[in-house]
Amino acid sequence: MTLASHTHWVRFAAAAGMALGLIGCGSTAKEASGVKVTNGIEIPESEFPSVVFIVAQTPEGLANCTATFVNDSQAVSAGHCVEGTSERNPAVYLIEQKIVAGRLQLRAVAKAQRWFRDASYDINDGVGPLDVSVINFPADTAPGTSELAVSDPKVDDELTIVGYGNNRNYVDSYGQLSGSGSGKKRKGTNTVGNVTDDGMIQFLGLPEAASEVEAGRYALSGSGDSGGPLFIEGRLAGVTSGGGFGETAEGEQVFISQYVSLRSKTSQALLKKALKAD
Repeated sequence: MTLASHTHWVRFAAAAGMALGLIGCGSTAKEASGVKVTNGIEIPESEFPSVVFIVAQTPEGLANCTATFVNDSQAVSAGHCVEGTSERNPAVYLIEQKIVAGRLQLRAVAKAQRWFRDASYDINDGVGPLDVSVINFPADTAPGTSELAVSDPKVDDELTIVGYGNNRNYVDSYGQLSGSGSGKKRKGTNTVGNVTDDGMIQFLGLPEAASEVEAGRYALSGSGDSGGPLFIEGRLAGVTSGGGFGETAEGEQVFISQYVSLRSKTSQALLKKALKAD
C-alpha cells in the first residue's frame, strides 16, 4: 500500500490539531526509554552524530526528546521540549546510551546552560510554527554538527527524519495515539506532502510497518521524536512538532507528521536572535 498519492488532499480530522497531547515529548520515563522513529531503520549512534537524545527534568517527570547540534554548543529542538524547565538554568541533559553487561545504561554527559524560544510560544497552542527552541550547552559539547537549510522546503522534496521516537504507533482504548519502542536511534525517509503558509512541513506515514513498504519508508513522528530533525538535501530544514490523525477524501485514516520549517519567518527570527555568530 502506498499513501504518497494521497498526500496532497488529506482532510485533517479534529485530532490532528491535538498532536502535542497525542505524540509529543512523552511523559515520565518509567523504563530506560520507550522511543524510536516510527517505522524507521535502526542506525548506530555514529550515524548523524549531530542528532542527540536529550532528557528534561520537569515537575511532571522526565521528558525525552531529540535535538540537532548546529554548532559546537547549540542544538535546535522543539519549543515544548524545554517546557517546565528554567530558561537560564534548565534541567535539560544530553544523554549518552551504552550497553554495559548486556543492559542499556543512560548517562548525562552535559547539562544545558539556557534556552531560547519565541516569546509568544504557548504550549497550550499545541503543534504550531512557534514550536522551536535553541538550547545552549557548554562549548565543544557537540559530537557533530549539521548545516541549516538555505532554501525553502517544497512539496515532493525527499526528506530524512532522525530521532528516538516510537517504533510503532497504535490507537489505545481511549482513542489516543500511543506507541512502543526501545530507545534506539532511527531514521526514516519520506517526501514533503504539504508546506503551510505559516511554516509547517507535513507528510504522511504508516501506523506500523507493512511488508510491502520499504523499511524506513513513510516513517512518521512518534513520542520521543519531538524536536528531531527533518533533513532535505542533507541540511536541517525542520524540527518535529508533533502529529495526529487525518483522513483521505475516501475516509481512509492516515497518520500525519508536522514539522516546523526552519525557513519560516518566525523560525528565522529566532535563529538570528539565538545562534551565536560564526
